Amino acid sequence: MCRFLAYIGPPVLAEDLLYKPKFSLIVAQTMQAEEMSVAVNGDGFGLGWYVPELDPMPCVFRSVKPAWSDMNLRNLAKKVSSPLIFAHVRAASPGSMVEEVNSHPFQCGKLMFMHNGMVGEFGKIRRPILRRLNDVAYDAVMGSTDSEHLFGLLLNHIEDPSGDVTTDDMVYAMNKMLDDFAEIHAENGLKKHAYLNLAVTNGKSIVATRYTTNQLVQPSSLYYMYGKEYHCRDGECRMEPFDGQPSSIIIASEPFTLRRSDWMKVERNAMMIIDEKLGLRFQSIELPIEKLVPADSY
Repeated sequence: MCRFLAYIGPPVLAEDLLYKPKFSLIVAQTMQAEEMSVAVNGDGFGLGWYVPELDPMPCVFRSVKPAWSDMNLRNLAKKVSSPLIFAHVRAASPGSMVEEVNSHPFQCGKLMFMHNGMVGEFGKIRRPILRRLNDVAYDAVMGSTDSEHLFGLLLNHIEDPSGDVTTDDMVYAMNKMLDDFAEIHAENGLKKHAYLNLAVTNGKSIVATRYTTNQLVQPSSLYYMYGKEYHCRDGECRMEPFDGQPSSIIIASEPFTLRRSDWMKVERNAMMIIDEKLGLRFQSIELPIEKLVPADSY
């Protein structure tokens, strides 16, 4: 499995998210993730961000190198300042190739997408997924991961990824993708569980999920914090508290700042929705697939 983070708010330096925090994604969680059975995430990384004053399309930098040793990423992080950042470090699922096209985040038009988790027995449903994809979604899937094929299913329900994609459009597409996945899972008689912590953005809002079909365990960890401003000053990274509507929100697989009390855990099998005005709401995810997969499968 993997670790990721997403930031939305006033422009922030990527270095302040990726390197400076006490338990940062790059320095700490690549080598010793605390809330994962696989502690090392060294099978590639990706950084995606938006520069709205230039254009609405994201810029994505990906590599197969371990993030902790990539000097290009370290230097880039010192210069990238953005109001919306996705970052991901990968631990490849068994049998999955370590290639640049398999590193997250994935991009199509204005959208970026990333995944922490795995689809058990993915090989049995890869072809059925591809058969369902329209031309745009099919062409967007360039790698072999379960993650990117899920992105393809989501794109199937976006009219034009390069057009005006709203928060509601992404919520609809995420729900339809989960419905399609459940249907394909059942049709092909899969017995292994799926762990689907997903995040998609249009550059102005974010939709994320924390979900598993395994009734005996919690989904992979997912946290969030919000406030007036996130910053790193005098050797400490923190979120400033706020009165009323938040102006900065961070989603992360694990808390990465020293003050863990600032972080809240996303509930089991829930969708987190951050709209264009940074309004925050949650929806429960209830799929029939949970009842179809034997509870003792893994």
